[in-house]
Amino acid sequence: MNKRYKPHSVLTLWYKPRDTTQELIKNDRGHFISVLLAVSFGIVQAGRFYLTDADVGKECFLYGSLLGWSGLYFFAWLLRNFGRWFGGYATQKEVRIALGWGISPWLLLFIILVLALGLVEDSTLLANYFWIFFLGFIYGYCILLNTLSSALSISTLKTFLCLCVTSLVSIFPLSLLIRMLASVA
Repeated sequence: MNKRYKPHSVLTLWYKPRDTTQELIKNDRGHFISVLLAVSFGIVQAGRFYLTDADVGKECFLYGSLLGWSGLYFFAWLLRNFGRWFGGYATQKEVRIALGWGISPWLLLFIILVLALGLVEDSTLLANYFWIFFLGFIYGYCILLNTLSSALSISTLKTFLCLCVTSLVSIFPLSLLIRMLASVA
């Protein structure tokens, strides 16, 4: 029984994001985990607001989880549609898998940042180590580019351009909508 050890997808994502994404898509796995990662990402982002202003209330975590879940579906839909402009082809589920798994390094990075903000009272100490956060952010972006590139079956440059178009199309209308809703309330 000379079976070769095969590391779990959570580990291989960090050093082989393209292969990991292809394996997850080929074996029709990872969708539930990608949704959990997106929901967790939304909760962690809400934690930043809760730590800075406790008057926000704990319901901000519910809103964060809903925004993480809906953001995954919305951005995957946009990425799939704009990916077609660049010659990509993928189902929405495949793009959701790639997007959810692709944000996992950022999830880990923001968990560390939120914990550091909550535990460390001296903000100058955190400012001295900002470069580590920045490098982690860049590394996470590279993983996101590779997972999406693998799912859409287009080059990394085309994936970068697709992300730019998707961000421009979604961020401005969404920020306008949020400002309008905030002014009404």
